[in-house]
Amino acid sequence: MLRVENCCKRYDQQTVLEHCGLEQSSGTILGLIGINGAGKSTLLHCVSGAIPVDEGTISWKGQPVLNHPEVKQKIFLVQDEPVFSSTENGRELIAYLSLFYPTADSVLFDELLKELNLDSTQPFSTFSKGMKRQLLTAAGLAMHPQLILIDEVFDGLDPFARRILQGQLAAQTIDEGMTSILTSHRLQDLENFCDEYALLDQGKILHQNSLLQIQQELIKVHLAFDHPIDPDLFQDFDVLKLEIHSRIAQVILRGNREELEKRLQKFHPVMLELFDCSLEEIFLAQLQKREEMA
Repeated sequence: MLRVENCCKRYDQQTVLEHCGLEQSSGTILGLIGINGAGKSTLLHCVSGAIPVDEGTISWKGQPVLNHPEVKQKIFLVQDEPVFSSTENGRELIAYLSLFYPTADSVLFDELLKELNLDSTQPFSTFSKGMKRQLLTAAGLAMHPQLILIDEVFDGLDPFARRILQGQLAAQTIDEGMTSILTSHRLQDLENFCDEYALLDQGKILHQNSLLQIQQELIKVHLAFDHPIDPDLFQDFDVLKLEIHSRIAQVILRGNREELEKRLQKFHPVMLELFDCSLEEIFLAQLQKREEMA
């Protein structure tokens, strides 16, 4: 299990992580979501042991990560520039990583590159952003880490490459019990792929749950009336987001679906439809609610 307990990270006068806490079971995939600047990349670097936290502790399977090389060998952070500045091509990359990861698997690396139509001898200087991302993710998976951390996991990948790497990541999760933390600014890349989602905002984890559990708590509702809608209609509901356009309302409510439907029916709408929220709708609604309460 991964434990991040009460962690803080500051750069000069800026607090990036503030008493951040996170727990993740082994063999699961966590989608870490948040706006740009929320602290996602910093958190991944701290979890990997690449940078120290100023306060708090991070442990993997009960062992501290920081200053413990034998633990860090079980964790792989997919990152760009440090790797590309040290090696010239994929063949050199896998040899370089093998110095630090005893579980390095050059056979799997070659197989993935073949599927991705990448040449291990081609210079990185000729690679596009998407090609670099494919090769680095393949290299990370070929290390057979117990915990893999991938920032902007499918950034720049075409659907073909995304399918291959998603499939390999899922296979190692099932077959090896690998644990993953993924971030992406495209929430649709993470939706229905992760076991849980954690919302990081202003350096803190606000929520962590499965998408199904979140959808059971947050309901998207479309209503229509034969008269203009009074916003006070929803004053006794737990509203995360409300949009009213004369006789039509779109609202995200917190509560039990059946109970909400019964309560709303009492207002005699001419149309009432309830839907599951998408991950992006949940994310935006949670942030809007936080801003309104600030």
